[in-house]
Amino acid sequence: MQHRRGCYPTKLFGISFGGGQQQPGNFNHPNAEEMIWEKVRNSAEIQALAPPDLLACYFPKLHSLYSNVLSDLCLSNPHLRRNWPDCCFAASSLNFEHAVTTRHRDFRNLLFGECAVWNGGLFDYKKGGHLIVWDLKLVVEFPPGCTAFLPSAMFAHSNTSISTNEKRHSMTFFSASGLFRWRHNNYMSDKDFMAGAPRAERLSWEGHRDALWSTGLDLLSDM
Repeated sequence: MQHRRGCYPTKLFGISFGGGQQQPGNFNHPNAEEMIWEKVRNSAEIQALAPPDLLACYFPKLHSLYSNVLSDLCLSNPHLRRNWPDCCFAASSLNFEHAVTTRHRDFRNLLFGECAVWNGGLFDYKKGGHLIVWDLKLVVEFPPGCTAFLPSAMFAHSNTSISTNEKRHSMTFFSASGLFRWRHNNYMSDKDFMAGAPRAERLSWEGHRDALWSTGLDLLSDM
């Protein structure tokens, strides 16, 4: 299955906002598949991979932001379904078989945020499946069973190839930047907010956007 990140089967779960959506919503699956994927998502094996507190160990402020925004969104809209009760990420993707990504940025994610990537499968991690962070000129061994945090919207990244007879699977955890904007705009899109906000609120909104780099650096600190 060819897509922007590579050529491998992938399935999305959870909550997102962007790409023409009018408001945050759940990723949908065909009716014939919904029950199957629901069982997969709720299986003990998949739930064991969801990192409930791992982000808090390294980025406690960012973890609080992710958790609070997701909780607020779900309280404001009972139709939104969290993937797992204790996971701060709004969405996840399961990637199968030969999940080796091509160079890309996840430009719809929060710019200064982190996504978590769990790596699995049967392959020689000394020879392939490395994590490449192009902007930092880094190539890192990524053994099966490990999880990495990556600012995936900021840095272009990919994997090195693996042998054709090897298997690599991955599971990513992320939150779309549109969810944070929706919450910050008091549960509306940027377009609707700017159309109805008084001038003082628009100026405050623009000032907040101008200061996002500083805000992001503070959120990435561990103090």
